Amino acid sequence: MSDQKTLTLAEIKSRPLLGVNLRALEQAGADLFLDWLGLEREYSALAEVTAENGQAVVVVSGQSQASRRDPRQDAERWLARQRESGLLDGGGEDLLLFGLGSPWPAALILAESRKRLLLYEPDPAVLLAVLSRRDFSRELADGRLKMLSPWHLAKGLKLPAGILVHPPAQRRQAGSLMLLRRLAGEKIRDLAALKRPPRLMIVPPLSGGSWPVAVSLARAAEGAAYETLFLDWDEDLRRLENEARRNGGAQLNKLFEKTGRLAAGEAAAFQPDLILALAQAPLDGPALTRLRDQGPAPLVFWLVEDFRYFSYVAELAPAYDLLFHIQEGLIEKSLRDWGLARAHYLPLAADPGLFRPDLSVPPEFQADLSFMGAGYPNRRRLLSRLAEDYWPRSGRAAEAFKVFGSGWAGADPALKKRLFEGGRRVSLAECALIYAGGRVNLNLHSSFSSRAELNPESRFVNPRTFELAAAGALQLVDERPLLAPLFSEGRELAVFRDYRELPDMIDHYLNNPEAGREMGQAARARVLKEHSYRHRLAAILNCLAYSGTGEVQEPAGL
Repeated sequence: MSDQKTLTLAEIKSRPLLGVNLRALEQAGADLFLDWLGLEREYSALAEVTAENGQAVVVVSGQSQASRRDPRQDAERWLARQRESGLLDGGGEDLLLFGLGSPWPAALILAESRKRLLLYEPDPAVLLAVLSRRDFSRELADGRLKMLSPWHLAKGLKLPAGILVHPPAQRRQAGSLMLLRRLAGEKIRDLAALKRPPRLMIVPPLSGGSWPVAVSLARAAEGAAYETLFLDWDEDLRRLENEARRNGGAQLNKLFEKTGRLAAGEAAAFQPDLILALAQAPLDGPALTRLRDQGPAPLVFWLVEDFRYFSYVAELAPAYDLLFHIQEGLIEKSLRDWGLARAHYLPLAADPGLFRPDLSVPPEFQADLSFMGAGYPNRRRLLSRLAEDYWPRSGRAAEAFKVFGSGWAGADPALKKRLFEGGRRVSLAECALIYAGGRVNLNLHSSFSSRAELNPESRFVNPRTFELAAAGALQLVDERPLLAPLFSEGRELAVFRDYRELPDMIDHYLNNPEAGREMGQAARARVLKEHSYRHRLAAILNCLAYSGTGEVQEPAGL
């Protein structure tokens, strides 16, 4: 067996057999599939080894997609197991094969069965590599082999009930397999028939920005008298997460193995009607498969992060029965590329029981100008300008401008002086005090760009917008495309579009405190009416046809 070698896209595309198969697809009118295959994208890193019998074997992330001894013999044994299970002889005119890590499973099925074979391989790099090693042109031309893409799935394509699963594909694409099984008729619980309050299992991340969202959802569920299980991960798992972030690889797999088994065990004991996972929940494909195996409870994912910065989303989003997101007008193309036909825009919210205007605020959390948040590059740039230029000229006490939150290491000297306790992390309860104690609260959405202070095209509204509003606080927030339907500019919050507007706006509201109080009161009233986590939980349940949550409008579908 030869040593493993890296397999480049250019090398794959240079192989004659790939051109033969692509021309056959063109002649067969497979335009939708070819359009998907031709997208510009970042491809998986592949390698190739030569098996003992001389055949090429594709390797993905260190995992061989066929036997390194004899790929054909391995496929023959696999097919015998499928035959014994009855999957090859089921009713209908089509067979469905998931995964093309090797050409042999498809080739052997086509040689044995006269049914049409539908083939779904969600990784285009693997697909191209295998199509470059075997001639399928005759079967593609006569229609006996039909290639599927995520775009077919997003259109709600009707699929055969039985799925022939290539095992290596199951390990690397568990989310896509779960999507296929739903489309092939796998049953999930219908909440419309539920005659009692639902039992909810909430799966938070181990840490990070979506953890407070999970906590608030759990509080909302308990407030609605829903029996709720909140997976409060222990400190050992959090330490393991920190190690995995440093070392990756095996440590990350070890973490997911532990969290997946724990979540599945809790689900088996609790028997929830709904499992709701938040962004960055420590659930990989095998973990989600285990959860599905515990019962028919719908798996729901609320993506409360910017999907563009998290590669796991494309892999795992298809595993969920229902997906909610915060980026309307930006994420839709990616949803289609993931094969998702059912997803909803659901903006963030606040917990008005935690964020309130009537808190007794200690002096250390009081400020004329307050900012709370992590030290993203755009925030460093804008706040440094305020600290160096505007605030010294304002005539106000230097210590009356405070910056709370962590991630500010290496801040400019003027900004460093404004950091609360050196830039330590603050708790949720302290956030509530910070919002209630700020006369003017600056809310600047995060960006990884150090060149621009504002990014008005970024399509999401952060949790701080809702939390400040719930606290009855005056906030100056940067312009967002999705803000207008949520809050009224000038009545419930103030919007700035450029740094140059900020000094005059800050001066105006510090000199006119009553205007700020009125705006804060109106903002809290809006949250109580439309933007609490009780409202968001009701919207999720309404999308699952549960009717016992009150009159809450279902979010717009995509």
